[in-house]
Amino acid sequence: MTPPSIEQPSIEPRVGAPTAEQLAALREAMLLHAQNEVDAAIAAAETLVESVPDFCEAHSYLGNTLVTRRRRFADGLAALERAAALCPRDAGILYTLGWCREFVANALEKPRVAHQPVEQDAATLYALTTEVMLRALDCDPEPGLRGDIEDILDVVASATGIPWDEEHESGGADA
Repeated sequence: MTPPSIEQPSIEPRVGAPTAEQLAALREAMLLHAQNEVDAAIAAAETLVESVPDFCEAHSYLGNTLVTRRRRFADGLAALERAAALCPRDAGILYTLGWCREFVANALEKPRVAHQPVEQDAATLYALTTEVMLRALDCDPEPGLRGDIEDILDVVASATGIPWDEEHESGGADA
């Protein structure tokens, strides 16, 4: 089964690492979040991605926070897609995108709280989750992250009835 894809504008992967100042600004946003000042944290992250558009870690943080803390699903997934496009070989960013897709798919299947709508249905989001998690595995993540990725793949397999390990071993991506 070939997973659906999401139309992405052409984004060149980032060259180089963020500066110390950029990382400090991201840590400040995260500190605001830890102090339960989520709206201020989101505003700080939005300012950061506007001023440094190729800062994939900031896009990832913003997307994760929008999805999980404000249920702004479409906005959050868009930020995460941009992060993954900017840093396509970063297993942590790919994991965050996949985890948030699974979170949204689950919320669509079991609606409890109002949320921003998304274009995809749960089945599509689950398929996209599997695709991005398999890409994350192909990045040779450290063992702890590998286990987390495999856990999400197991959750998706349980939700969809489609085993990921057989797909990964025989479906195109090298195990």
